[in-house]
Amino acid sequence: MPELANDGGAILVVDDDASLREQIVALLRDAGYRTLGAANGREALDVLETLTPKLILLDLSMPVMDGWQFLAEREHHRAARQAAVVLLSGMSFIRDAPGVAGFLTKPIRPESLLDYARRFCGRELRTSQG
Repeated sequence: MPELANDGGAILVVDDDASLREQIVALLRDAGYRTLGAANGREALDVLETLTPKLILLDLSMPVMDGWQFLAEREHHRAARQAAVVLLSGMSFIRDAPGVAGFLTKPIRPESLLDYARRFCGRELRTSQG
C-alpha cells in the first residue's frame, strides 16, 4: 500500500471483505481522496499510529477486532477520536452507536459514499473531465 501524508485529510476504510474494501478505496482515490484500507479494527488502530484521517469508514462485523470493539478502543487514540466515523453494514439500521457520524447500508451506493467524503474531507481533489 502506498504511504500517505499525515495531513489529516485521509480516509481510512476498515472492512474485512477485501474486494469491497478495495472497491471503496479505488472509488475514493479516483475521486482524488487520500485513502487507505485495513482488514479489521486491530489493523485500523495500527494505521492510526501514523495516520490521522478525517473520516473512518467502519464495518461492524469483522474478525480479530470488530467495529464495536474498535469504537470502544478509539477513545484511547487521539487520531481516532478526531475522525468522523461512518458505519458500513448489511443491516438496515444500527442502534446505540455513540460517536458515529453516519451510516451506509451495504451494498454501498457510490453517490452516498462520495457525499460523506465531501462532507468530512472537502471536495474531490480531481474531477472527471468529459
